[in-house]
Amino acid sequence: MKFKNSYKIYFLDLLMKIPWIISGAIMAAISLEVILIPNGLIDGGITGVSMILSEILGYSLSVLLFILNIPFVLLGYIFLGKRFAFTTSLGITVLTISTGILEVFPPFLKGNSILLIFIGALLLGMGIGIVIRNGGALDGTDVLALLISDKTSYTVGESIFAINIFIFLFAFILFGWKGALISIITYFIATTIVDIVRT
Repeated sequence: MKFKNSYKIYFLDLLMKIPWIISGAIMAAISLEVILIPNGLIDGGITGVSMILSEILGYSLSVLLFILNIPFVLLGYIFLGKRFAFTTSLGITVLTISTGILEVFPPFLKGNSILLIFIGALLLGMGIGIVIRNGGALDGTDVLALLISDKTSYTVGESIFAINIFIFLFAFILFGWKGALISIITYFIATTIVDIVRT
């Protein structure tokens, strides 16, 4: 009886978190496809790598997001458990589907204004933070950052930012110093928001 009750509580808790994970993933997708990408900005992590490859090779961002994140979902399964692997798979799947849908529509928010960039960073940080707070992740580097955060004194946001320095070096080559610099500032704001939301 005690086992059944604990299983029921576990299941209900997971069920309560699923809508938040879906919402966070959609927020991140809107930030990427509606604000960041149309304005020549780049995200960090596997998402950033996917954006670079999409720009260079012309492949769909949503497809690259899904494929490149698979090894990190497996890593999460090994070190963080089945539940984390499930919630992360859910987040990445929703992110993939959402970006795929938004890719179809032409960009309508362009201009590189400071306010627009701040809104994009805010949406991205909130989306990632909400998903992490509810036991999942949206990006392979989020998984690494959670592992680093568990073993060191670095926060998840600090770990994410440190891991992604090399991504922005590629952004410098691809988008020039201005695009790379604005991307770094945007991502710094986003990772700061991640730490605020998840705690």
